[in-house]
Amino acid sequence: MYKITNNLLDINPNQYLMPGHSQTRSNHPHKYRQISTSHNYYKYSFFLRTIAQWNRLPSNVFVHNSLDAFKCALQDINLTTAPFRHLQ
Repeated sequence: MYKITNNLLDINPNQYLMPGHSQTRSNHPHKYRQISTSHNYYKYSFFLRTIAQWNRLPSNVFVHNSLDAFKCALQDINLTTAPFRHLQ
């Protein structure tokens, strides 16, 4: 998602992702609207599975301006605990 959001891949984020509705103290400006579907072929797609985890990331991981720095910031987050646990 970082690469797509920062145009590091040849994927137009506007074609697949919609910006989130609101920004609160616990959110970050890079949120995307969660997609709902009843079709299994899309339910398990990359975007549907990843948006929920992406939106739950703390805002401090987005202050980095390089992919390597972003990856380092992710290493400090335990993705096996709440709020990420039920998303895997």
